[in-house]
Amino acid sequence: MEDAEKERRRRLRSLEKELVDIESEINIESLLDVLQAVILDCEGPAFRRVANIETFLERFQPKVKDISKWRTNYKDFDIIKTIGKGAFGMVQLVRHTPSRKVYAMKMLNKHEMVKRSEPNCFWEERYILANANSEWIVKLYYAFQDSKFLYMVMDYMAGGDLANLLDVYDFSEEWARFFCAEMVLAVDIIHTMGFVHRDVKPDNMLLDSSGHLKLADFGTCTRMAEDGLVRCDVPVGTPDYISPEVLRAQEQGRGFGRYGRECDFWSIGICLYEMLCGVTPFYHESLSFTYANIMNHQNSLVFPDESETLLSDHAKNLICAFLCDRSTRLGRQGTDEIKAHPFFYNDVWNFETIREAMAPIIPELKADDDSSNFSMPDDDKKHEPGTFEPVNSFEGNHLCFAGFSYNREYQLLGINSILNQENTAPKENCSGNANEITSNGLHDQLSKLISENHELTRLVAAARADLFDQQKKLEIEEEMRRKAEETVQELISKVGKEQTEKASH
Repeated sequence: MEDAEKERRRRLRSLEKELVDIESEINIESLLDVLQAVILDCEGPAFRRVANIETFLERFQPKVKDISKWRTNYKDFDIIKTIGKGAFGMVQLVRHTPSRKVYAMKMLNKHEMVKRSEPNCFWEERYILANANSEWIVKLYYAFQDSKFLYMVMDYMAGGDLANLLDVYDFSEEWARFFCAEMVLAVDIIHTMGFVHRDVKPDNMLLDSSGHLKLADFGTCTRMAEDGLVRCDVPVGTPDYISPEVLRAQEQGRGFGRYGRECDFWSIGICLYEMLCGVTPFYHESLSFTYANIMNHQNSLVFPDESETLLSDHAKNLICAFLCDRSTRLGRQGTDEIKAHPFFYNDVWNFETIREAMAPIIPELKADDDSSNFSMPDDDKKHEPGTFEPVNSFEGNHLCFAGFSYNREYQLLGINSILNQENTAPKENCSGNANEITSNGLHDQLSKLISENHELTRLVAAARADLFDQQKKLEIEEEMRRKAEETVQELISKVGKEQTEKASH
């Protein structure tokens, strides 16, 4: 009997461990997803004519409606504004009502994903956001769903994206060095997790309130096989930043397209060129010409004339080391060989300390929900999602999204905890008020110190930016003065020559 009891408890512990493990396929969130999905997929009139299904719906549908209200849902967030739009939905700036924290909430239209046969494109993104746990990757806090959308609530990066920064500022080599190094570190996290990003570009590099980068948008990510390669013959990525081997994979046909993590280092090379030269190297108004330039990169990669005197040899060497054939590309053996490149040598930071270093530019933010660093979408109209048409056969349109939900803060209270909470509620309320007052006071002091520190950091960054502008003006003035002196010398020489010729006559 004793052995039987031990076995029973062992099995229960194993089951409970799976139920509370946020990485388990059968945790509480996933099982509730399955139940809600089955209810949604069985709601069509054709299914209600089946007696067993109707009995199932009558039994569970009311409680599932309660579950939907108890779980994290769209109504837990106050919508501030839309800050981005994409093929499957939008990104909204939101405030979590219970905690008053500000987040970015990505909404993906279920109907559109199923209609385009891409219901699985979000799994890699959701996995990376939830499991990366890195300062270089945007963090996921909540993932949930309803009958129309998938929702991912993540870090709000108030500094906007690197593309917006490129539109506003001319980058010095110092700035480009800093951001290129952070891009390398961010992409390395994805590779270490076993994925290739395939769409590294300034738009997907977001800046936090201190001006440091975090990588975002993992919808194009795919997992590498054991040999470090991806088998894919579908075009993936953004034209200006896509590597030749990814383009070639499409041409080689089904099952023959193979490439690895080095395709992301090509994209970093494009970004570095853009930061230093102001344009991407292979751009053409015609997309086919852009692709032709990429495939013929050995001959089409050139540096603008005006950049020749501005780019260091180390910068040009690094760009060329990225924008070359994948078999010789820098980074194919890992990021250590990139970190060792002399372009990154400086006396301010290294790859181990760069996160603690001051960023070249600190975003000016008036509040935690400041969105001034984002280019607003063309319109801010409410997005009306499509809906699934009633069907006569079970298609599992919602079941394919089961297991998507995630709550970083979730934990089971446990029956003992619930009973203790109910029994001690009055006593806790008495002491809770005093604790809350103390906590609020400390929170106010901390907020004030953080605000003062941010303002000082912003002023220092502004001074550095102003110094950079003044240095550029000084360089231009010195160049103009040098040319003027050369002109004067030429005129003096010319006048002297003419006078000599006249004297000889």
